[in-house]
Amino acid sequence: MEQFNPNTYKKQSTAQAFTGSCLGKIIILAAVLIILMIVAAITRPSDSYMNWQTEDNIMECIAASDSIESDIIDDYVGNIGRIFTHADSTEVNKELLETYRKLNKVEIYPHTFLKTARVINNIHPEGVRVGVGIFGIVIPTVKYSDLLMNTGAVRGDYNKKLIKDQVVPDLYTGDNPNIQPFHYKGNPDD
Repeated sequence: MEQFNPNTYKKQSTAQAFTGSCLGKIIILAAVLIILMIVAAITRPSDSYMNWQTEDNIMECIAASDSIESDIIDDYVGNIGRIFTHADSTEVNKELLETYRKLNKVEIYPHTFLKTARVINNIHPEGVRVGVGIFGIVIPTVKYSDLLMNTGAVRGDYNKKLIKDQVVPDLYTGDNPNIQPFHYKGNPDD
């Protein structure tokens, strides 16, 4: 066994002691988060860029969901791909695009570190988030079900009663020998 030699012991510097302590790690993490928040506030996309990218992402969503119904995985994968691509105007059905523009409205909301885009329509009067702009890019979160793409009567003809008045003839449900009236037989502990 080797004996301890005090001449070989090196004292930690103040910086090494600071970064090794719990308080030092918390202060470093807080400084990194503050720098990220400042960069996010500076690099927020402009309203016009946010609106253009959101409309482009919605056009891609309409083109992708033209004839098939997608599930949540398809929506996530499609939204990730839409960050890096642009809509091809020849792939979008013009009638669907006109219907979208007629029945839906995109509004941009600024926040401290980011901007959000919301689609407002009769289904979602408070709006549904379809994009987030942060660090100079727009991240789409649009689903085809968020968009109002057709209108019409929900329950048949207009001004028709939802509940029809009907007279139930009687309470006779037929003969069943297995159904017997309920009789209280008392507590089994008595």
